[in-house]
Amino acid sequence: MVLLNGPYWFMSLDSLFNLVYVLITLLIGGLSYKAYKLTEERKYKYFAVAFGLMSIAFFVYFTSTILLTTHISSNVTSILTGFDYAFLVYVFFTMMAYALLFITTLKIEDHKIRTLILTLMFTLTVVAYQYYLKFHIAMFAVLFLLTYNFYDNYLEKKNFNAKLVFISFFLLTCAQLFYLAEIYNGLFYVVAVIMQLVGFLVLFYMLLRILNNGREKRKA
Repeated sequence: MVLLNGPYWFMSLDSLFNLVYVLITLLIGGLSYKAYKLTEERKYKYFAVAFGLMSIAFFVYFTSTILLTTHISSNVTSILTGFDYAFLVYVFFTMMAYALLFITTLKIEDHKIRTLILTLMFTLTVVAYQYYLKFHIAMFAVLFLLTYNFYDNYLEKKNFNAKLVFISFFLLTCAQLFYLAEIYNGLFYVVAVIMQLVGFLVLFYMLLRILNNGREKRKA
C-alpha cells in the first residue's frame, strides 16, 4: 500500500505529522503572501501559491491515511488500496508545487522553458504513480537542484536569511534519502518525517524574520 509507510507503531503518529504538514505549509504560504505584500517581490507570491499546493497535497495524504487506518468505510478502503488515487493526487500537487518553486528560484522567464518544466513534472507524476521509490527519487533530484541554487545564493549574499533557506531545503533534500532508505529499515521513515518537519519549520522561521524586519523598517 503506497500511502501507509514506516513502522506499524508509527502509523497514528504519521497521520498527526501529516496534519502538522498541512498546517505548517499553509502558514508558510500565508507568510509568503504577507511577505509579498510587504516587499512587493514577486517570488514570495509564487512561494505562497507553491506552498498552498503543498498544503493541499498533504491534506489529501492526511485524509487518506486517516481513512485507511481507521477503516471507517470498507468501500472507501477498497478504493484507496485498489487504485491509489489519493497518492496520485498527492504526487501531482507536490510535483506542481516544487515545479513552481524551481521556476521561481531559478528566475526562469521564458514561457517555453516554463511549459517544458511543468510538462516534465507532470510526466514524473505519471511515472511515479503507485511507485513510492520513483516519487522520492524524483523529489530528491528536484530538491537537490533547489538546494544547490540556495547554497549559491547564500555564498553570494552571506546573510542569515539566505543561510536559513539553504538549511531548510538541505534538510528537505536529506529527508528524501531517508524515505528511500526505508526499504532497509522502517526507522529511516521516522527520521525522514521528522527531518522534513524541521526543514519546513526553519523556512517558517525565516519568513517570520522577513516580516518582522519589514515591519521594523516601515516603523523607522
